[in-house]
Amino acid sequence: MRRASDAHPHVANPKVAQVAQVVEIPPSATTAGDADRGAAWEREIHPTPGGQHALGRCTLPGEMELQHLGRYRLVAPLAVESRVSRFFLANHDDEPDGPGYVVKLLVATRGAEGDARRARFEHEVRLLRALNHPAVPTVHAAGEQDGQPYIVMDRIDGVDLATLCGHRSETPRALAKELAVYVLAQIVDVVRQLHELEIVDDSGRAVSLQAVHRDICPANVLCSRTGDVVLTDFGSARSRWLAREHDDPRGGTLAYQAPERWLADGQADARSDLFALALVLWEILRGQRCTSADDEAGARDAIARFDVSHPARRVPGLSPKLGEVVRKNLDRDPARRYEDAYQMLQRLAQAPEAQGAERARVALGELVTQAAGPARS
Repeated sequence: MRRASDAHPHVANPKVAQVAQVVEIPPSATTAGDADRGAAWEREIHPTPGGQHALGRCTLPGEMELQHLGRYRLVAPLAVESRVSRFFLANHDDEPDGPGYVVKLLVATRGAEGDARRARFEHEVRLLRALNHPAVPTVHAAGEQDGQPYIVMDRIDGVDLATLCGHRSETPRALAKELAVYVLAQIVDVVRQLHELEIVDDSGRAVSLQAVHRDICPANVLCSRTGDVVLTDFGSARSRWLAREHDDPRGGTLAYQAPERWLADGQADARSDLFALALVLWEILRGQRCTSADDEAGARDAIARFDVSHPARRVPGLSPKLGEVVRKNLDRDPARRYEDAYQMLQRLAQAPEAQGAERARVALGELVTQAAGPARS
């Protein structure tokens, strides 16, 4: 397990080397701890009316206006749905024509809820900095300016997985099985590292950080024009670093929450993330949402009626290994799912669909380019 207190050096995990053919990291990529990683990251951008890409300020509740955060200049808002955050495209003063960055600003509120939001925001920064993975956004800067908490992260030049699979349209589509395995494997490896983070307790012993993402869904999986895959939005995550009074056990996207999260305490563990991962895999294999319900009753009813006992009957040509990944991890009883994310990664690597990860990366980049349209300068 990786110590969360470790800085940036990446320590090779011999277990992960066994699944290298499915977790394909581009040769040019560096670790998430390197501030000068060359990839141009940008979540799907929807310009404001009139194409105001030269917007030099942003206005948040309370009519507070920001033009700069340190040496980062805000240039355009991004249409990312969130009730607690706002997102902006930004440029660094030293790189006015560079690839740009994404700034995440906390929408503050008063009282206990405001304290909890701020704590979860700071917790997200801490987790992102603890992770050392190319499929996690780099935190280039984070802090507070004029009372406004912010994070400056990579810009993703591409679209999210929900867009790629047509979840927001009337024509959803499946991905090729080889492509689905490639995409999921990148995310599973991030989750593996997250779950394996350790801290040193008061007695000097290394103990699990007990970190769980809790919001794995297609909208939080970003795919770039070069075929890279990134897991974002750790704002709903839980770990020992987050005080219980600041936690939101119900946080995350309802349609991807494991059944155990509907219990009275709503607590999630690593196996809850495995459920969400398997659900994402199943949806992109079938080209069909399990549920689009945005209320707990609707989501609970859909999961209760969900049947994946014979995956190959619903996805022709699905290998037994890949069918097992879906079937076991969508079990309503968490005790019957895989033991950990590494086991899921291992099974994905053993599936015949895992062959040709480099070809899958190229194919993903082509699909993203088609979905995103012409590259923005």
